Amino acid sequence: MSERPAPTNPEVQFEKGDVNATSLLKFLFWTVAATVSIVFLLWRLYFVFVAQEAARQPPPPNLSAFRAQEDALLASYGWVDKDLGRVRIPLAEAMRIVAERGLPSFLPTPPPAPAPTAPPGKGAAR
Repeated sequence: MSERPAPTNPEVQFEKGDVNATSLLKFLFWTVAATVSIVFLLWRLYFVFVAQEAARQPPPPNLSAFRAQEDALLASYGWVDKDLGRVRIPLAEAMRIVAERGLPSFLPTPPPAPAPTAPPGKGAAR
């Protein structure tokens, strides 16, 4: 085979240099460094805000004292509404009474049946 010379076209121009790899690597490095630092700063800022919010919240209630107060109410007698005559009785006593008497029926009672009337026209006086 014979070697041919490369075709030349003097009117066609092209870039004779490649991309500057050093500049491209520097840009990539600084982009990654900026991303990592922003993520770190946001992560730190999150914990600052969480600490501020926790400081702003009231302390949790003393649940054992609340439970003792509620248990005292459930195990004692007292007035609920003195004007209407409503009282509070201990829970164990209320359960014993319901077990003895049963639950009350809250269903409305049916109205009484109407009295039978004579059909019109028969036996009616005019």
